[in-house]
Amino acid sequence: MIKWRIEPVIKHEKKIEASESDTAHSSEQPARKKAHQGNISQQPAIEAEHAQEKVLSESVIDEPAKKEVLPTKKDLMEELEKVRKENKELSERLLRTLAEFDNYRKRVTREKEDLVACGTEKLALALLPVLDNFERACDQAHTAQEVSQVVEGIEMILKQLRETLEKFNIKPFSATGEPFDPEKHEAIAQQEHATYPPNTVTAEIQKGYYVGEKLLRPARVIVAREPELTQE
Repeated sequence: MIKWRIEPVIKHEKKIEASESDTAHSSEQPARKKAHQGNISQQPAIEAEHAQEKVLSESVIDEPAKKEVLPTKKDLMEELEKVRKENKELSERLLRTLAEFDNYRKRVTREKEDLVACGTEKLALALLPVLDNFERACDQAHTAQEVSQVVEGIEMILKQLRETLEKFNIKPFSATGEPFDPEKHEAIAQQEHATYPPNTVTAEIQKGYYVGEKLLRPARVIVAREPELTQE
C-alpha cells in the first residue's frame, strides 16, 4: 500500500517539472527572438562605426606621408648657387645688350654726321662754280664799257644759282596776294591797301624757301590791315 502511493507522487512531480521546463523554453523563445531582432536593427550602426574607425585609421596612417619634407642645408646651398649663377648670366647678358645698343647709337650718330657732311660737301661743290662766276663778273665790272654787260652777267649768275638750288630740292614760294599764314610768313609791317583785303600779303620783302616739303625759311612780308575810321 505504501508503494502504490509513492509512485503517483513521483509521476506528479515529473509532470510539474516537464510543464515548468516547457514554460521556461516557451518564454525564452520570444526573448531570443527579440534579442535577435535587436541585433539586426543595430547592425547598420555597428557597420557605420566600423567604417568610420577604418577611415580614421587610414587618415592617421597617411598623415605622416602628407607632411612637407623640409630641405636640408645642402639643398639650400645648391639652390642658392643656382640662383647666383643665373643672376650672373643675366647681368652679363644685360651688359652685352647695353654695349651693343651704345655701339648702335654711336654708329647711327656717325652715319648721320657723315650724311650731313656729304650733303654739305655736295652743295658746296655745286655752289663753287657760281662763286667763280661772281668773281669773274666783279672783275669785268671794273673794265666793262656798258652797265648792260654787267647786268647781263649778274642775271646769268642768278639763273645758275637758282638752278643749283633746285637740284637740291630747294625752291622759293610766292607770298604776294596770299592770305597771311604765320606758319610760313613773317610780318614785318602792316599797311592799308586799296587792292588787297585785310590780312593779305601785299608785298614780299624777302623770299621764303622750302627744302622738299619742309619750310627752310619763312617769307618776310607786309600785310594789309583794316582801314582806320575817320572822325567827322
